[in-house]
Amino acid sequence: MNIVHLTDEELEMARHGMTAYLHSFGHDEADVHVVIRAVLARLAAAQPEQDPSAALD
Repeated sequence: MNIVHLTDEELEMARHGMTAYLHSFGHDEADVHVVIRAVLARLAAAQPEQDPSAALD
């Protein structure tokens, strides 16, 4: 498992890029579709990281 920190803008760009990538494959690449859809699901479920210093306020 890997952790990647993205800004909101970078996250949106990654979503758009993965969606475009998904649409570029035909029906013969079902395995690729499965992986791309899994990545898109994880990107859609991304939650902002809590700022530990905010709890100190």
